[in-house]
Amino acid sequence: MSRKHPIAARVLRRWRELTGGTQTRDDQRRTLVACSGGADSTALGAILSLVTPKPVLMHIVHDLRERSLADADRDSCERLASRLGCEFHAHPIQVADQAGNTESNARDERYKALLKTASDLGIAYLATGHHADDQLETMMMNLSRGCGVRGLSGVHDARVQDGVRIIRPMLVITHDEAIEFCEQHDLAYVHDHTNDDLSMTRNTIRHQLLPAMRAINPDIAMRASSTADACRSMQRGLKTLVETHVWPMCQRSEYSVHFERSSLSIHEDAVIIEVIYLCIEYLNGSKGHDRLNQQSLRDACHAIKDDSTEKRMCRVGPIVIEVHASKIAFMSAERSPDLSLDKGVPND
Repeated sequence: MSRKHPIAARVLRRWRELTGGTQTRDDQRRTLVACSGGADSTALGAILSLVTPKPVLMHIVHDLRERSLADADRDSCERLASRLGCEFHAHPIQVADQAGNTESNARDERYKALLKTASDLGIAYLATGHHADDQLETMMMNLSRGCGVRGLSGVHDARVQDGVRIIRPMLVITHDEAIEFCEQHDLAYVHDHTNDDLSMTRNTIRHQLLPAMRAINPDIAMRASSTADACRSMQRGLKTLVETHVWPMCQRSEYSVHFERSSLSIHEDAVIIEVIYLCIEYLNGSKGHDRLNQQSLRDACHAIKDDSTEKRMCRVGPIVIEVHASKIAFMSAERSPDLSLDKGVPND
């Protein structure tokens, strides 16, 4: 394997951009790789092993599959780490008996374990194998549910959680290119048969919608990834403007945010929606960001901007918005009965 391989070179270039850019030495970029054993994370682990220090590979053992299959995936990842000369960790998670959405619970537990291990090892970066096709799938899922620019931003290439920067350097290549890299370098990888289950929306999009899109434009995944980049740039710009010019106009207490209604009603829906997201971030630590219903956002905007002077209550994800004739309160849904404007605005 060589750093000059065209696929490896693109991934390494993006990895360096996401881990400090030209001002950072490679020995300061130690990375934990989330390794499922599939072609994407296998290629990612192999490519990052071409630099020093080598990455640490970590596999999460789910209880959602037969034990023999889960153990086989773990063993495959351990063999890969041994071949690459990388440190290896495996961690079991239990989600099968948890209430709620199983996929969401598994993702939350998976990231919790990965982030803790990174923190325990003093590693600043966690890399996942999300690629351009994943980006296209995410955009199509969001579009099918109804979304704005935020939804079309797709999978973010970097974000910070629990003090660790989660990065996705593989967004610059496709799934087929990851397979190509593995096969060219005789890297064994596993196939997760749950990815073939068409009862899951993402899998239906992957196996039925995306092939039709590639027939129209074989480069559709990379085009979509570029579009997502542009949408993220627009979203970041909007957030900066709202934080600078609108957010300072509110009053904040521990459990609520208050605006004069006139300070929000003059704005476009996109600005009001960004305020709602900032309120969720302030009141709920960003939890629930990815589960907001577009109709509830539209209803909230309408209530804020219409001419009614009647009191209205809108539930948007984890918060409640209380609209009065001249004031608006954004409150944690768990505490909203105690924080109503009818009881007065809490002091800062």
